[in-house]
Amino acid sequence: MELNDITHSLSNPTRVRWVDALTTAGWCLWLAYLGIVAIELRRAFAITTSSFEDGVWGQRVETVSFVAIPQNSIVLVVAALCVALASMLWSGIHPDDKPPRQSLQRLATMVGGVAIVVIGVALLGIGGIPFRYADPLADLGALVGRIAGVAVAAACLRLTRLAAE
Repeated sequence: MELNDITHSLSNPTRVRWVDALTTAGWCLWLAYLGIVAIELRRAFAITTSSFEDGVWGQRVETVSFVAIPQNSIVLVVAALCVALASMLWSGIHPDDKPPRQSLQRLATMVGGVAIVVIGVALLGIGGIPFRYADPLADLGALVGRIAGVAVAAACLRLTRLAAE
């Protein structure tokens, strides 16, 4: 069974309910990701002495850049998928039956905005790698993790840009 078959069999009130549910789930997941960001920021600014070669600020950058690793940024992916699916369902509702919905558009903008910030934080973390380790294997792991975070955030950005149109 194709997605097209499923979405054509849904009535407009059912579509609206699904859009509402997906939008709410997206907002909850976006807030959960902001919680991860807040935790990492709190951890970073609790650092007063450093074991890193580049000092306290280098260790703080490393700590904050944990928000960009795929294990953490996957929460943002699920929010972006909620936005994309809700937008697909929303586009199938007849214009006369569409109640005003600004929350979905705002959510798409907010998830996309956070994805841009994640890309910036990941790039900042990548920039700090040469100053941090003497171990090439650790450097490679940090680099690959941050590049993967950029890829995850770019996927979120692509989904939300399409959904916001």
